[in-house]
Amino acid sequence: MEKVIQRTYIVICLALLVLLGYYFLQYRVNIATQKPKMGKELLNPVASDAKQADEDLISGEGWTGRIHIDGVTGKYCHLMFYTIHQTVEIYHGAVRVYSMVPSPKNAFAKTPGCVWNDVLLTEDMNGVDLYVILTPVYQDKSYGLPEFYLGEKGSIVLEMLSQELFTVIVSLILIIIGSIMCWYVFFNRKNSEVDKDLTLLGVLQSLVGLWRVSDTALAKMLFHGLPIFSLLPYMAMMLAVIPFVLFLKDLYTTRDNKIWYIPCWASIGLMGLALFLQFFNLADFRQILILILLTLGFAILTILYMTAKEWKRNGWNAKLRRNLLGMMVVVLGVCMDVGTYHFSHGKYVTSFVILGFLLYAIALGVTLFRESGALIVAGKGAHSMEMLAYHDKLTGTYNRAAFIVDTDPYAVDPENYAVVVLDLNNLKYCNDHLGHEMGDKYICDSAEIIRNTFGTIGSVYRMGGDEFYCLIPKGGKAACREQLLNMEKMVEEYNKKSEVIKIGIACGYARYDNRIDFDLNATAKRADQLMYQNKEEMKKH
Repeated sequence: MEKVIQRTYIVICLALLVLLGYYFLQYRVNIATQKPKMGKELLNPVASDAKQADEDLISGEGWTGRIHIDGVTGKYCHLMFYTIHQTVEIYHGAVRVYSMVPSPKNAFAKTPGCVWNDVLLTEDMNGVDLYVILTPVYQDKSYGLPEFYLGEKGSIVLEMLSQELFTVIVSLILIIIGSIMCWYVFFNRKNSEVDKDLTLLGVLQSLVGLWRVSDTALAKMLFHGLPIFSLLPYMAMMLAVIPFVLFLKDLYTTRDNKIWYIPCWASIGLMGLALFLQFFNLADFRQILILILLTLGFAILTILYMTAKEWKRNGWNAKLRRNLLGMMVVVLGVCMDVGTYHFSHGKYVTSFVILGFLLYAIALGVTLFRESGALIVAGKGAHSMEMLAYHDKLTGTYNRAAFIVDTDPYAVDPENYAVVVLDLNNLKYCNDHLGHEMGDKYICDSAEIIRNTFGTIGSVYRMGGDEFYCLIPKGGKAACREQLLNMEKMVEEYNKKSEVIKIGIACGYARYDNRIDFDLNATAKRADQLMYQNKEEMKKH
């Protein structure tokens, strides 16, 4: 079931990525403006409609007001303010000097997103009132009245940078750490000792970092007129649920319990619904924020429930304490951030969740890296022991012990296997007349020839001093005959070049036959008999 969830999740990620690419290329905001006062000044807007009792709040009906402009000198004085899912119109008398509305090219969304509005003022606007009309895209939402800044653009940007620099830095650190974790697992993907859960943690960290950094006003200012950065936070929040649940699942002994998959399927259902609504322009991601938060809350409740089961099953251990404490910090951060955003009507956003998540992720990452490192060291030691136990020291081929394991009748289906038996001629003569050093060279050079022929279609084993076996899965007689001819050619070429050692290799091969062979050892005995026949023929010639 987990593989189905993971594959479905990947498909949805690809769909969102395609949508993201489309938004980046096509989704725009149409901004039109007509042209400092050094530094910056925070202005006090005044509502024009007496019915608007709360001047600090933009209701679903919108807000109309005036802003007094004073002290405009030079050519580069700016009026800047940050709007959340609202269209904007600004008038100087009867002349509209600025407007911000969604582009007609926005096929799948109707909101301009969260936008930094930058109005370049001229000296003829000094001392007058500009009339501002803010119209919410979502009639059922209320937002705080934006803060209007007048002055030099550089000073206003620095003000935003000073307010959100911490959030941006922590978010970027999360993205970098998450990317490093994913790269580490990919680079060591063939090492079975590497904890693959680091990938889930890396993806989760990157999504949380992307969520927060794309939700900052500074990001909207740097990528002016690109509403995609207003939709990224909601996408990242939706995508974060599944890696969050699957990562924590694998840390518990109750990982096989199917309850873990319920929030995953709920998240997949939500993402499918979001894509459907977005594609047909029925609702934006922002309009289903409550569903996103409910899915996230349901995932957290599921994790807490499984944590209680883990506690009951295994007691209050160190791993459980660490996970529960980390989750509490993350949940508390989420509640504080969401609460601040809600009660300020989107005007203020805090960064408690990413700070808590960064600390939690670093603690988990260090633990997993340490465990993976210890397993890798242990795995290398085990691999070395395995090399000594199942490999011939002189030739590097497998040994008799490996052949016994690979032909275990309880673990290997012998059907379609072939066994080749090879014997080196005149090895005793070479040892007696040329010395054991040349005898070892004879063995090693012969083993190399066997590896380059029969070893290309099977595994080579040195069974004794001058005896080699080759185990060939799906081995047919035609393939064995072809490799025998190749071996004879290589032996002939070797003997032409060698002035001292003359190699001779006798060979016999047989295919497993369930009518006469009990196991592969019986097949090897038939191949051995054929090898001795070949040996006698070679002696006659």
